[in-house]
Amino acid sequence: MNRLERLYAINEAIRRRAPRPVSAARLAEEFAVSRRTIERDLAALRAAGVPLYAESGRSGGQRSVETPDKIVLALSVPEISALLIALRAGGADLPFADDGQVAAMRLLDSLPDVTRLGVEELRSRIRTQVDRSGSVGVRTRRTLEQAVVRSVRVNIEYLDATGNHTKRSVEPQGFYQGSDGWYLIGWCQLRDAGRIFRLDRISSARRTTSPISDRDLDDTLGWTPHEVTAP
Repeated sequence: MNRLERLYAINEAIRRRAPRPVSAARLAEEFAVSRRTIERDLAALRAAGVPLYAESGRSGGQRSVETPDKIVLALSVPEISALLIALRAGGADLPFADDGQVAAMRLLDSLPDVTRLGVEELRSRIRTQVDRSGSVGVRTRRTLEQAVVRSVRVNIEYLDATGNHTKRSVEPQGFYQGSDGWYLIGWCQLRDAGRIFRLDRISSARRTTSPISDRDLDDTLGWTPHEVTAP
């Protein structure tokens, strides 16, 4: 058991015995370490904001006052970290990036303090390239996201591969990540066929109230040079 695992286990041991206090000697025996090590671990938990307090006396020890509204998720520290890292690595043009950031904050706020400590420790060992600008207009991206969620047609202005500006009425089916960026998967009314539209070539988008047809996403996507799968 490494130190992070032990910190988590110590906090859980104290929470599990609440409201009864747990002595440092008992914890040292349970985790097969010295009492001095336990005292250092308890200090680290308090420094990280874990709500522990000590009761003095012969039957005293450590008690947890962690609020009951915290959600103990059945996810490990690496699993939670992987979700947050994937969100950050997706970049500013990632579909539903704004919703993802909100979800990440809610997830972190809901974690027990010791779990959050482990997540922050693991994330501190990862580096991703900073991408704050994004090549897709925020308003355009959000309009496309809402059109996909609501399954309604969207009118776009698009710069095609030959450099021509066109106006398209599109039934948005979803999104596709290619090697050169993100695309909208849609049924183009102009071509009467499935097409992919690179997001950074869509200069404007206007959502309508017209419902789209029920189509198979992969059939609409058509052929791509690489195998694709749902995330």
